[in-house]
Amino acid sequence: MTDPKVEAAARAICEYAHQCEGESVQWHEITEALRDVARRYALRAITAADAAAWRPMSEAPKNRSPILAKTRSDIFPESNNRSGWNGRYVVIRHEGILDDDFDMGWSVDAPVGYGGMPDEWFLGWQPISGSTEGNPKPTPETITIPQVRNDRPIEV
Repeated sequence: MTDPKVEAAARAICEYAHQCEGESVQWHEITEALRDVARRYALRAITAADAAAWRPMSEAPKNRSPILAKTRSDIFPESNNRSGWNGRYVVIRHEGILDDDFDMGWSVDAPVGYGGMPDEWFLGWQPISGSTEGNPKPTPETITIPQVRNDRPIEV
């Protein structure tokens, strides 16, 4: 079965090509050979567009904004228990650079406690649709540290 994105693009290519010729034709009226050509064109175009969409990590916002990133496929050897991170799409955020220029690295944008990942682990990044790219998350005035008997805010 063809990827639905490729199939939709192939239909659009065929319909546009026939429209340019002054014809009105439906997808099911096109020969299978022409549909295969359109699928190959569509796949090449989509592959190129997807590759171009990944921006270098050096251009990613380092202000706690969530982004979509793809990890390299060779971060950990397959025998390593962390090899599951290889070749994954992950929503991450950068925790910032401290006053002494210490780079806090990238963290998973979820409460999973995994962070400190360097730029080199990633192939690239893309903004997340509807995100506040470039607008940092506000820093809270206080943080709460859970305690056995008492949760109390600590002034930052």
